[in-house]
Amino acid sequence: MLNLKYYLKSPFLISALACAFFLYAFTLPSMSGKRPEIPASMDCLKSISGSVSLNPSKSGSGKTYSTEIALSSVGMVSGGAEFRSEASGKIKVMIPSSIVEAVYPGKLHSVSSSAVLIENGEKISCTGVWSDSIGAFMAESVTYEGYDDSFWGVISHFRAVCRLMFKRLMFSWGHAGGLLLSLLSGAREYLEDGLGDSFRHAGLSHVLALSGMHLSFFSSMAGGVGKTISKRIMPFFQLSGILFFVWFAGMSPSLFRALVCSLISLTARCLMCRKVDTLEVLACTFLIHAAFKPQDLSSVAFMLSYAALAGILVFSGLINRLMVPVFPPMLSGSLSASFGAQLATCPISLAFFGSFAPVGIVSTVFISPMIGLFISVSMIFMASSFAFPFLSGAFGSIMNLFYDGMACIVRFFAGFPPIQIT
Repeated sequence: MLNLKYYLKSPFLISALACAFFLYAFTLPSMSGKRPEIPASMDCLKSISGSVSLNPSKSGSGKTYSTEIALSSVGMVSGGAEFRSEASGKIKVMIPSSIVEAVYPGKLHSVSSSAVLIENGEKISCTGVWSDSIGAFMAESVTYEGYDDSFWGVISHFRAVCRLMFKRLMFSWGHAGGLLLSLLSGAREYLEDGLGDSFRHAGLSHVLALSGMHLSFFSSMAGGVGKTISKRIMPFFQLSGILFFVWFAGMSPSLFRALVCSLISLTARCLMCRKVDTLEVLACTFLIHAAFKPQDLSSVAFMLSYAALAGILVFSGLINRLMVPVFPPMLSGSLSASFGAQLATCPISLAFFGSFAPVGIVSTVFISPMIGLFISVSMIFMASSFAFPFLSGAFGSIMNLFYDGMACIVRFFAGFPPIQIT
């Protein structure tokens, strides 16, 4: 049960609530996207150069990928004259699928040469036009400019190559590999057609979104390895697992939230030798997130991530007490946590998507453990595949059997009608 007197005296919680009220009531509604600093109007843009700052994600139509570029220079046409100038800031860019997918195995546009690797940290230049209707630069052609030869530039390029190699391995595993690729890197290029919609209709969108669930898995796995060596170094192994996953997967709003929460908890455990209150940690994380990444505050993923965890912390205890007399303790605990998360995220889902899937309260209890087992087994099979490549095909077949059973359950829950508003 929540101790209201305790939380009313918590500076972190009071500050977070005040900050959230001020931002969402007054600041965010009046904010427009900050445009990059260029020497003329956006309509004059004809080409841009810079480094990719956001991994590309496929649009709903499938014809383009959306990404962001941190500008270094722009080419413009003004008054009939063409000129090039330095620029700063970030710009949203829409790139044709035929260009992005040229390096992806098994795709319609895959080629063996003249392909452009578009990943976070890579330098590219694009020609195209600015579109006011979608607030993005519509690229028509892309040229690869290499990568920064600094230490962090080399590390970033190494990450891009690792992600590409991982996509090639997952492609060889078929539909199971496509799901695993989405769970571990956030890339959905190989997700089976319609499966993403099934997860959403079943109230399981959070399973595919990189979040605390995925971070906890890597933290636990690395911590288990560290514990076998020494309990003293277990937190350092946990930290290594967390940082590796975030480095490889990318910094989505929900993953950044999970990262900061984990770092605060691990630091408190190491320095103060005690656990800290999770709701206070979440409040402190919100303040840090708002200060360092204010652009995330308008993201639906940001709102859902914080609301879900807050709902679990605030409501699950009360709901669990009501369910304990009816259900076994383990089942009542899972149901109450799922119910609390769904209760808190329901208003956001209705406001932004016009629908809410209450079946997610039940489906999460079934699918989340299966996803954890799916990832655990796949990690063992991946390590074994690198050591014994000839076994990769057999491992892929086993994972696809697992995948087929899990996808069948997801589609069953997706058949339940959602709550909709018109």
